[in-house]
Amino acid sequence: MRAYLIRTIGFPVLIFVLLGTALGNQASTSVVITHVTIIDTHGGPARRDMNVIIEGDRIASIEQGKIKLRPGAIVLDGRGKFLIPGLWDMQVHLSWTTVSALPLLVANGITNVRDMGGRLEEIDDWRTKIRAGLLVGPDIVRVGPMLNGKSFNRYQLVTGTPAETRSVVRTLKFLGVDGLEIERRVERDSYFALVDEARDQGLPVGGHIPITITPEEATDSGQTTIEHIETLFEGTLSAGKKEEELPAIIDRFLSSGAADSLFARFLKNHTAFTPDIAMWQWSMNAMDASSVPDPLSRYVALSSRNEFKNQHASPEELKNLRQMFPRLLNVVRRMHQAGVMLLAGTDIAGPRIPGFSLHNELAMLVTAGLTPAEALETATLNPAIVLKKTNDLGSVEVGKVANLVLLDANPLENIDNTRRISTVVLKGKVFNRTQLDKLLNEGERLANSN
Repeated sequence: MRAYLIRTIGFPVLIFVLLGTALGNQASTSVVITHVTIIDTHGGPARRDMNVIIEGDRIASIEQGKIKLRPGAIVLDGRGKFLIPGLWDMQVHLSWTTVSALPLLVANGITNVRDMGGRLEEIDDWRTKIRAGLLVGPDIVRVGPMLNGKSFNRYQLVTGTPAETRSVVRTLKFLGVDGLEIERRVERDSYFALVDEARDQGLPVGGHIPITITPEEATDSGQTTIEHIETLFEGTLSAGKKEEELPAIIDRFLSSGAADSLFARFLKNHTAFTPDIAMWQWSMNAMDASSVPDPLSRYVALSSRNEFKNQHASPEELKNLRQMFPRLLNVVRRMHQAGVMLLAGTDIAGPRIPGFSLHNELAMLVTAGLTPAEALETATLNPAIVLKKTNDLGSVEVGKVANLVLLDANPLENIDNTRRISTVVLKGKVFNRTQLDKLLNEGERLANSN
């Protein structure tokens, strides 16, 4: 039987099956979190000394006072602890990170992700195994390949002419993708054909602003989300300019009224934005040959570590990056002040570190001017709103999916407390701290073999 399992589902998956058997309870078991403080992601006051009863994969009730426990119920003592919804990472590339990212994400309290470009067959295989309990990983929303006017990596698909682009959209719709991701080199006419056909097919469009499209055109066309704060300045706003001129371009953008006008347009059109600002800071350090290597890089797939090994920026490039970073952070601050909906994402791909990076992003959003409560919303309620999943996700409420994170300290007092994870509940299945550490170990082991 053991040999049969290895042949049919593969050794890495077998490890996950065995690990999944050892970790957590079956989702059909009753779970009760007692005397816990619930953080309200709708902005209301925290609810103290509450009992959260989970039946199967849903929150069955939330009560105060004495409760009657079902025989065999798993009881988690929530005294002194804080309960938040499971976290979202709205910008991942799982094919690039490899399967090793899946346990790392869960160990960091990330129960849902939006994959913004990868190998659809591979991601769907992982998604099926996760849902069947054969893999431990987050629930995945995915777009299939990244769409671009020219392919720059193995996960991009060339869109072609406007007519060909419409055909690509219809094909991806037939294949069942949850949305589309657009890259910088899509031709102007093809871009408008893409968003128009996507609207007809009921597919949300996210990603970059192509270099021939203005940010105003992108939001007015109906692009649902825009990713990467620097995409605002990669095309029409900096056309014909040298890289060293970009800081001055951003300064003028912020001081001229252009920023206020654009962000008001985002707000009017309900365009959400994923800044990915922590990745910018991480990249500055990673590209500096004199910097100390990040010890968390041991969780990055070995293939990616080798691929990007010794790729460092020149002193002039580093100077430009360091001049850009505080200005881009200020753009995020102004966007937030204008009321634009922000989403937490990390753009994990290549050597970027899965899971841990999301907590860096939340901290960076607070640095940009969000309160800890607002930063938490970017990884909980806001993704559920944008993806139209508020009936199931985004807050701790009766009837919602039991994707929950139990913290040892209050995230509203310090956003870094989202790192202090005691327990993760994934669709009703409990992973305590010891089991989460095993997931980290498994992610590291898989990273060193991929």
